[in-house]
Amino acid sequence: MLSVERVHISFGNRKILDGVSLDIAPGSIEALTGKSGSGKTTLFGVIAGLVRPDGGRVLYRGKNIFGWGDIHRSRYRNREIGYVFQTFNLLPNLTARDNIALPAVLNRRSGKIKKTLDYLVEYLDLEKIIGQYPATLSGGEKQRVAIARSLINSPSLILADEPTGNLDEENGDKILALFREISRERNISVIAATHDSRIISAADGHFHLENGKVERASAGKRKKRG
Repeated sequence: MLSVERVHISFGNRKILDGVSLDIAPGSIEALTGKSGSGKTTLFGVIAGLVRPDGGRVLYRGKNIFGWGDIHRSRYRNREIGYVFQTFNLLPNLTARDNIALPAVLNRRSGKIKKTLDYLVEYLDLEKIIGQYPATLSGGEKQRVAIARSLINSPSLILADEPTGNLDEENGDKILALFREISRERNISVIAATHDSRIISAADGHFHLENGKVERASAGKRKKRG
């Protein structure tokens, strides 16, 4: 479904990504680990088409996303990628509901998302805060809103940067269960940059990023689907 091939990125004399390659199968959950500053967020930016690499390719369904123009790549990012930013990136002048719905509005699908939005609001226990603005929300509430937003367009790939980092154990377990559900029932792939041992243990695979290089740390526990 998605392949990263020999991607290089340098800032000055420092190699952030040094020939990184990985393959993501449809409906798989992949854990991505590495120390702070190891390049995980940069790699996510490359996969989402936000950061252009100095060398290498990102192939989505066999097509190089950096061979596309800016508009085509923006459509890919909006329709096919759900991004959970570590810093939430919620718009302060929009309510929680409007933040969740925003990708669908940009995709001109706002009239078709009520069932999905209602499900996410109920599952993630957002009913009481859905009309509030980000400034009034706790870190955990912001995280759950950001995760709901990433799923509103039913993308083919979720990029989740520390998705359970601001959540208590109960809500962290709910997010992991949600990732399992969408991967199994909707064939949505998830790459989670994480230090959470629960996600690492439950993932289909585990990639570790260090010194600009990525290694396949494990093949995971669940059987891949063809």
